[in-house]
Amino acid sequence: MKRIVLALASAGLLILAFIRSRPAEARQAAVSLSRPGQEDLTFWVNRNGLDQFNVEGEVGFGDMARILMRRRANAEGIRPLRDRFTFRIQDMAALDTPDVLRAELSGGKLAWRHQPATLVLAAGRLFNLPTILVNRDEQPARVTGSFFKLLIPNAGPATHTVTLRAGGRELSATLALDVRPLVRLRVHLLDHDGQPAAARVYLTASDGLAYTPRGHITRMTAMSAEYYFHAQDSFELDLPAGPTLIEATRGQEYEIASQRVELQPAQPAEVRLRLRRWENMAARGWFSADAHIHANYTAAHHQVITPDDVRLQTLAEDINNANLIVANSSNDFIHDQQFFEGRPHRLSRPNFVVYWNEEMRNAGLYGHMSFFNLKTLVHPIYSGFRDTPNWEDYPANYNQAKAAQEQGGAVTYVHPTMVPTFDATSSRELPVDLALGQVDAMDVVSNVDEIASVELWYRLLSCGLRLAISAGTDSFTNVADHYTPGGGRVYVHSGARLDYAEWIRNYKRGRSFASNGPVVFFTANGREPGEEIRLPARPQNVRVKAEVRSHTPLDKIEVVVNGRVVLSRPSGPVDEEIPLDRSSWIAVRALGPWHRLILNDVQAFAHTSPVYVLLGGQRIASASDARFHIDWIERLIARIQERGKFSTPERKQEVIELCRRAIDVYREVERTAEAQRSDN
Repeated sequence: MKRIVLALASAGLLILAFIRSRPAEARQAAVSLSRPGQEDLTFWVNRNGLDQFNVEGEVGFGDMARILMRRRANAEGIRPLRDRFTFRIQDMAALDTPDVLRAELSGGKLAWRHQPATLVLAAGRLFNLPTILVNRDEQPARVTGSFFKLLIPNAGPATHTVTLRAGGRELSATLALDVRPLVRLRVHLLDHDGQPAAARVYLTASDGLAYTPRGHITRMTAMSAEYYFHAQDSFELDLPAGPTLIEATRGQEYEIASQRVELQPAQPAEVRLRLRRWENMAARGWFSADAHIHANYTAAHHQVITPDDVRLQTLAEDINNANLIVANSSNDFIHDQQFFEGRPHRLSRPNFVVYWNEEMRNAGLYGHMSFFNLKTLVHPIYSGFRDTPNWEDYPANYNQAKAAQEQGGAVTYVHPTMVPTFDATSSRELPVDLALGQVDAMDVVSNVDEIASVELWYRLLSCGLRLAISAGTDSFTNVADHYTPGGGRVYVHSGARLDYAEWIRNYKRGRSFASNGPVVFFTANGREPGEEIRLPARPQNVRVKAEVRSHTPLDKIEVVVNGRVVLSRPSGPVDEEIPLDRSSWIAVRALGPWHRLILNDVQAFAHTSPVYVLLGGQRIASASDARFHIDWIERLIARIQERGKFSTPERKQEVIELCRRAIDVYREVERTAEAQRSDN
C-alpha cells in the first residue's frame, strides 16, 4: 500500500509530503534532511536567537524533527529515532509526540487520530502547529488547509479552529489556547567563585519550548536532543508568563545549576544563577583539550563562525586548549584557512588557548590526522579527492605527519573506527605511521565507538609501540544539530598553569587520560600515565592505585593489562597489587550508562594512557598482535595497488615501500615475542 505522510505547520502549510528523505552519505556526516533551499530553517546556525519559527512551504524530516525537539518534553520520544545527531528513522509517522495534530486518510475517509490538549502560546509570537497526515490510500491526495500558523496578539483564554482538506474530504478541529503575555527576564551567570562566567544554557519557558536570546547562537545536543546556547556573563529576553526553568553548566567539571522562576505579567524578573563545580582539574595541574573542532565546515556558503564565537564556546565549555582545524570537506574548498596564525590565536587568555591547526584528510585509503602546534600549514592539506588539484593518494600520511613533527607539532589519528576491522576502519595507515615513529596519539574518545577504538589501540600498544590517548569531538560548530565541542576531551598533566609548549610535550608523552565526563587519577608504583617502570626479570607485583570521580553514574572501574581486564570494581578507589610475568602496559578505564550530560556518546567513558612496565629490559611484544598488523598492512598494500590513484608508478611504489618498512617492524615484534616465549 502506498503510504504518504504529510506534516503541516503554517499558513502556506509546512508540508512534508511524499517524504523519503535522502540518507546520510556517511555514518556521522552532517546531513540536513531539509527540503532543498531550506537548510537555514533548523540546520545552519545563526545569531537570531530563537523565539519563534517562521515556516513556509515544504520542509524535510530533519526540520520537522528539530522543530519538535524544541519542546523539551518531546526529547524522550525523539531520542530513539536518532543516531547521535543523525536520524536512523526518517518516517514522519514516527514523530508521534503529544503536541502534534494527527490525521489519517484511509478508505476515502479523513479522520483525526490525535488532537493536542490546551496549547500554551506567547502573545504576539508566531506558533507553527505541527500537523501530520498519514495517507493510507493508494492514490496521492492534494492537501490544503488553513490557520496552521497561529499568531494571537492578546493574552488570555482563546479557541482556534483549524481546517484540513485532503482526498476530497474536510476536517475541522477547535483547539483550546492559553495565550500568555510576554515578560522580560534577565539572567546573570556567575561562576562558583561569584565572578561573571560563560556557560552552556538550557532555557525552558512556560509553554514548554526552548528559547535563545537574540544575538545568540542556538544549537542542539547530539544525544539528549535538547536546544541550548552559549552565553557570557548575562543575557535577557522576553518569555511567556508562568513557570520558567533556567539551567546552566560549563563543560565536564560542573554540575547542572538550575533555578525556577515564576514570571508574573508586567513584572520584569532578574535572576542570578551560580554555577557549581564538582571538580577543578586545572587546579590539580591537568588541562583539557578537544583535539578536533571545526568552527566552519561542510559547505563553502555558510562560513559564519568567528574567532569571537570560538572563544565563547571555549570558555563556556571550559576547554583549556581548543584545537581548531583548517581542513577541506568534500572538495577543494579549505575551511578556516584565514584564521591560521602559526601560534595561539590573539583571543587566547591565561589557561584558555584557541589555536587553529590542521586536519590532514585522505579521501579513503589512509585516514585522517589532526595536528597540534603547527608553525606553518602542512601542504597538501588533503589528498585523494577526485576532481580537485589533489586528486592522487599522494603523499602518504606518513610524509605529512613527519612534516608536522619536524616543526614541533603533535600528530593524532582521529575518529578511528566504529568496528575494529580493516575494512570498517578509516585510520588504515595508522599502524604504518606509528611503527615508523610519526604518530603521537589516537583519538580513542571521538565521534565513533570508544570500545571499538580501544581494541585497535590495545593491539598497537601490545606491540610495544608508545601511543598516547587523545580525544576529539569533530564538532561542526556552524551546524546547529551536531556535536558539542568539549563533549569528549583529553586531560594532560602539565603543570600549575597552562604552558602550551609544555602541554604539547606531555601530550606526546602520554601523561593523559581521555573522557566524556569522569576523571581518573591513576598510578602504577607511583608512576603516572606515560611513564616507564623498569624492574628485574623475575615475576613482579605492581601496585595500582586509581581514583575515579564522576558527576554521572558509573558501572565499573577496570584495570587493563596488555588489552585484558585483570581487575574490575563497581566503584573506587582501587589500591591493588597486580602480578606481572612479562613486560606490560597498564591502564585504567571507567564505564557507565548514558546520562543527559554525556553530550556526544552512548555511555560514560574515561580511559588513561598506559604506564609501561619493562621486566629485565624486555620490550612489550605480542606475536598475535604483530601478526594482526602484518596482515592489516598487507591488505593496505593490496588496496593501494588496486584502488590507489597516483600520477606516476614511482609515487605508488614509494607509498608501498613505506608499508613494507612498517611490516618489517611488526615482524621484529613477532620474533621478539616468540623468543621471549621460548626463554620462558
